[in-house]
Amino acid sequence: MNGGRDIMTETAKKEWVGFSPNRVWQIAANTFTESVRQKVFYVLLVFALVVIACVLFFRQFDFGEEFKFVKDFCLGAISIFGTCIAIVGTSMLLPNEVEHRTIYTILSKPVRRFEFLFGKYVGSLLLVFVSTVLMSLMFGVVLYVMMIFSEGRARAEMSHGAAGAEVHQDAAAHAEETAALGQTLQKIRAEAMDPDIVKGVLLIFVKLCVLAAVTLAISTISTSMVFNVVVSFMVFIAGHLVGPTREKWGEIAAARWALAIIPDFGMFNVADDIVLGNAIPWLHTLKVVLYGVVYVGCLVAAAHFVFENREI
Repeated sequence: MNGGRDIMTETAKKEWVGFSPNRVWQIAANTFTESVRQKVFYVLLVFALVVIACVLFFRQFDFGEEFKFVKDFCLGAISIFGTCIAIVGTSMLLPNEVEHRTIYTILSKPVRRFEFLFGKYVGSLLLVFVSTVLMSLMFGVVLYVMMIFSEGRARAEMSHGAAGAEVHQDAAAHAEETAALGQTLQKIRAEAMDPDIVKGVLLIFVKLCVLAAVTLAISTISTSMVFNVVVSFMVFIAGHLVGPTREKWGEIAAARWALAIIPDFGMFNVADDIVLGNAIPWLHTLKVVLYGVVYVGCLVAAAHFVFENREI
């Protein structure tokens, strides 16, 4: 009798165990550690850093055009390689747990399925965050090196011009040349220290968070990593076509409902505005961030609903 009561008490405790942020964090930390140990992560990250650094060899433009090219190239590289890391890193979370049968050991303990799923997602976000920070730091190093070289080139051109001019130039001409140099240096520093770059990187990170949530939701349906990767990339491509499709078919109610399901990834792309020098208000940035947060919440909730009712 006592043994039966103990079993019933233990079962009740497992059923009524509360939500624990500590358990979520432990699962997230283990997930991040396992993901970092994957060779594919190192390959993608190292290749991304090398590609961003190689932009320093493209130095055949004027000051303004040079920085525009670098911003466009580096922001695109962060987005592309971040997308690969987010999809590949998230798509293999649940399949690996099922393949290695560790999911049965974890769920047999007093761990809610939501805690397990949410912990996996947080671990994936840590991987995306670290990757984005490292690529952004390399981007910053590239901009700083280009700023130093551009300033040196501007001073050298002025010195060369002064050497070729007459020795007895008046003070007004010298002051005009000095002012022109100051304006050039100011323009170079403004291009290199553009604050809108931070907003662009932030929106790329939020886009990657949404993409990781999409991949997580898909991985709760399928245990095939290849299927998860392929479908996630298809959603990623479709998400960039939501804007043009809405403009063409937005008047149709069925099309509006269908497009509402797919996240509009085009909203997160502000690289063109940064390159063109268009100001990006913080209000617009926060609205897009809020849009991404809402989508992440809906996708995680949908993933939990599927995972909670899935037989494992």
